[in-house]
Formats: sequence, C-alpha cells, structure tokens
Amino acid sequence: MTSFAIILGCIVFMIVVASVRGNPGRAIADTTILVMILGAIALVHFVLGQFIDTGFVAKSIAIAFAAAFALDALYGLLAPERQKRRDKKLRRLMKRRA
Repeated sequence: MTSFAIILGCIVFMIVVASVRGNPGRAIADTTILVMILGAIALVHFVLGQFIDTGFVAKSIAIAFAAAFALDALYGLLAPERQKRRDKKLRRLMKRRA
C-alpha cells in the first residue's frame, strides 16, 4: 500500500507541475507511459516470480520510475527552455521513424 501511495503521489505531482506550466497534456502523456512501464514491470515480475523469489524488487523499480518521471516534471518547471529543446529533439526523432 505504501508503494501505491508513493507512485500515486508522484503522478499527482506530475499533473500539478504540468498544470502550473500550462501543459497538462504532457503530464497525461507521461502518466500513460508510466502506466505502460508499470504494466511491463508487473508482467516481468509475475513471470520471474514463478521461478525465483523476487521479493520487493518490482515495487522498488516501479517507485524509481515514478520518481524519475516526477523529477523530470520538476526539471521541466525549473528549466523550461531545456525541456522545450528536448521535446523538439524527441518530436524530430519520432517524425523520422514514422
């Protein structure tokens, strides 16, 4: 339950920071990516849990990913110009792949 509260707190923090910046769509996109990553972690944990004792590794990795996304949102708030440059680079990369 504690890990759920920490992850939920990170998601709320991401949405609040993006709303302050005036770009809540980015927070929703980041949340969607985070949920997909958490699903992949759960799937790998389920499969590996059949063969070995994984303990709390999956929870720790999930919290680390959520914290990384929250720190990314905070970094975007503190240095918006760098964040915009990174977003432009990502957009160009995705257009090349499409």
